[in-house]
Amino acid sequence: ANASYCPGHPAPEDIQRQIFNGFVNQLYVEKDVIGAFDKYIALNLTEHDPFDAQGRIPNEQKLSHIIPFVPNVVLRQSFDNNIGFIHVRVNEVNEEPIALADIYRMDGTCIVEHWDVTQARPANATNPIAMF
Repeated sequence: ANASYCPGHPAPEDIQRQIFNGFVNQLYVEKDVIGAFDKYIALNLTEHDPFDAQGRIPNEQKLSHIIPFVPNVVLRQSFDNNIGFIHVRVNEVNEEPIALADIYRMDGTCIVEHWDVTQARPANATNPIAMF
C-alpha cells in the first residue's frame, strides 16, 4: 500500500530515518515522483527554492517532468535531528555534471520543508575530484 506518512505524527529518529530512506529510494532511484510526494511530502510543503511555488502539488508536477528523464546518482545521504540531506550527481546529456544537495526537514513522519543547492562543474575545473 502507498499510505501517506502525512500529516505527520510523532516518531523516534530511527523511524524517521527509515521513512526518509524510503523517500530517497522512491524519488531518486525508482523515480516515482508522484508516488513519493503523495506518500512522504506535506500538502503545505515549505519550499525555499527561489524558482518554485509553495506546497506539494506544484512541486510534484514540476519534478515529474524532470526527475524521470535525467540520469542521477545519489552519492551520499544522511538523517539526523529531523533533517535529511542527499548529495546527488546529476548527469545531463552532453553537459558537465551538476552537484545537487537537497535538504529536507521532517515533522514526525512527514517531510514538511525543502531547500536545495546546485552547482555546475566549470569546464576549466582544476580539481579532478571537484564536487564529487
